[in-house]
Amino acid sequence: MIFKNWIAGLGLLLAALAWSGCETTNSPPKEVACSSDELQAGDSVTVTFADLPSDKGLPEHRERVKDDGTLNLPLIGSVKAAGKKIGDLQKEIQGLYVPRYYTRLTVTIKTEDRFYSVGGEVKAPGRQVYLGSTTLLKAIQSCADFTDFANQRKVQVIRANGDRQVIDAKKARENPKKFDVPICPGDSIHVPKSL
Repeated sequence: MIFKNWIAGLGLLLAALAWSGCETTNSPPKEVACSSDELQAGDSVTVTFADLPSDKGLPEHRERVKDDGTLNLPLIGSVKAAGKKIGDLQKEIQGLYVPRYYTRLTVTIKTEDRFYSVGGEVKAPGRQVYLGSTTLLKAIQSCADFTDFANQRKVQVIRANGDRQVIDAKKARENPKKFDVPICPGDSIHVPKSL
């Protein structure tokens, strides 16, 4: 009799622990601001220099932003680029060259295509070109939507900076303004398989 009561008590305790582990939150995910013109480590950039005397011109400079967030430019060396908007970085670089090296200079920075990736239980997983403002649901639709085996309640978003979010895509469909999060360049989305 004591053994049966002990087993029943253990069963109730395990059921309570399992139930509490399955609790979902109704609070919206934290807000993320994407900037399509903010540079990140890994971005490929082309820096061009204009308005220079023809005999003192600088060649076009192509480089990938290093893991430490810097570019290495002619004459001035290392410049922090990651986390800066392109326009702000152009002004900063111009200020490092003028008047120390040149009396006049125009700096232009262009980025190559930027990407986000979608993997797991979507019909066409892969890397997608970031064309501007997009959301989790749009990103998944760009991959031909979820497979029949997708766990839509636990979609993982891994941000370029390493932060992770778990998003309930079913809630996002019901209330996009509250739960459909923005996807930024460099982000990765993983749709797990349902059990």
